[in-house]
Amino acid sequence: MLQQIAFIPQHQFHVLINFSGEDERIVAVLPNEAGGFRVVDQGKIIAELNLNKGSCTCYKGKLKKDIMTQLERQIKNHYA
Repeated sequence: MLQQIAFIPQHQFHVLINFSGEDERIVAVLPNEAGGFRVVDQGKIIAELNLNKGSCTCYKGKLKKDIMTQLERQIKNHYA
């Protein structure tokens, strides 16, 4: 049986993401202990990401490349 690693709401942080034009929103990023991140926008999960070797990969959800770049930069800055 695979062990599921839970996301930790107590360790969440918030980032400002520019989705397009003037559409900027603050999203919540919930980490887990395995280097994964759940991205929540207005109460809905929009993606789940892994941070491996300095780059983010999306394994659930579909985000545009520019949004992924912003999230990757914000996550790295949060843990720097």
